[in-house]
Amino acid sequence: MENLIRNLPIESEEMGGKEMQGLQTRSSSCPPGWHSYRTRCYHYVPIMAKWPEAEHYCLLLGGNLASVHSLSQYNFLQSVIQSSANGAQRTWIGANDAIKEGLWLWSDGSRFSYQNWGQGQPDNSNHGAGNDNTNGHEHCMEMNYGDDFRQNDAPCWMQLPFMCSRKL
Repeated sequence: MENLIRNLPIESEEMGGKEMQGLQTRSSSCPPGWHSYRTRCYHYVPIMAKWPEAEHYCLLLGGNLASVHSLSQYNFLQSVIQSSANGAQRTWIGANDAIKEGLWLWSDGSRFSYQNWGQGQPDNSNHGAGNDNTNGHEHCMEMNYGDDFRQNDAPCWMQLPFMCSRKL
């Protein structure tokens, strides 16, 4: 875990110095490499991590995995990911239903009021895709899943890039 955290890029220069076209990439309150949207700053981390590791890293940066409260915010996060990763990557965000199946909570404590689930999701099932015993164990939320790039419940041990968020 320490090696994962030590090697994660924090500033955009460490991610190749790409300019984000059409995005508000700098704010007087957001650190370099973070993108502002309304009252929050967002940072896409392209390193593969399990959901708990991703949340821990975001906590070290003074935030949490991102929570999503509207379609416009979801679209903004997609544009950050697409610009940073050169395409729509499946990405961890901050919801989980690990406490009680079907009761989705955001890790930042905000109200879970917006949903953008892919067709048939959440299903808490890997559709029998192997002997990895994930049926009934999909408790963490990813975005950009499937052909429609929506939300999906996934096994928390999957390794995905992630989106951190913190207050301005």
